[in-house]
Amino acid sequence: MDVLDWITAFANWLTKERLLLLAIPVPIVMYLLGKREELGWHAIQNTSATILVMVMNYAVMLTCHPEINAFAQAGYDALNIPRLPADFWATTPLWATSILALAAKDLADYTIHRLMHSTRWLWPAHAAHHSDTHVNVFTTFRVHYFEVMLMSFTYIIMLTWLQMPEVIPIATTLSLAHNMYVHLDVGWTHGPLRYVIASPAFHRWHHADAPEAYGKNLANIFSFYDVIFGTYYMPRRCDKPMGALSSGIEDKNPILIWLYPFREWARLLHETARGILARRAAPHAAAAEERPRVIPGE
Repeated sequence: MDVLDWITAFANWLTKERLLLLAIPVPIVMYLLGKREELGWHAIQNTSATILVMVMNYAVMLTCHPEINAFAQAGYDALNIPRLPADFWATTPLWATSILALAAKDLADYTIHRLMHSTRWLWPAHAAHHSDTHVNVFTTFRVHYFEVMLMSFTYIIMLTWLQMPEVIPIATTLSLAHNMYVHLDVGWTHGPLRYVIASPAFHRWHHADAPEAYGKNLANIFSFYDVIFGTYYMPRRCDKPMGALSSGIEDKNPILIWLYPFREWARLLHETARGILARRAAPHAAAAEERPRVIPGE
């Protein structure tokens, strides 16, 4: 077994479930280091909601994943995206290919992440992640199934186009591990490297329920994407409340959290339908106003 096979096998072994198990002792360590709120009732309620949202995601995956996967594959095939030559990276060292794959994946993640924050139709799929009012390592796993599908589809397209499918397990594992790191409630900024690598202090602003921070710090790993595209924001250590209660999404009720996208999309469809009907009715109303009125008795 060569190095690539070993790393790929390890990345496949280090699944999301095993990383979740590694996350369990983190709040205990944080508590021992002085973060008493890590084991408080508020934290326990939020973490419990996160785990139950994950359970609902798995229930959907077990029952509907083949159909959803087939739909996504059909969409990908329909795009007919040209690819780089198959041997394009043949002479590139594995470590360099892995870094390039991480950068490519993060660019894809940044793109769809920005769209989810800037469009009202995609925001409901991402809102579950922002519903946590006690952001810690477990917040990493509070992601709605629709967001998982969107993010996965985007970066798989990117890495397949780049002829990097063999490093997808490496990129996704490292990305998830870093995602767990940036959700820690610590004030680390990375000093001069803060404009290159996302830090916990950087990502905390992303979860702040404060208008000035909305749609900021969207990169998961490489903060220079936010610098380049004008979404970097870290004026000081974040002292704002966490979560998205102002958006009308619950933080501790997993059922309402998971149903939020459906409720929002139903509301948006209703508003859209009313708007269409109003626009269609407007010309008829105007024509009726222009017709001469006949007054009885004249």
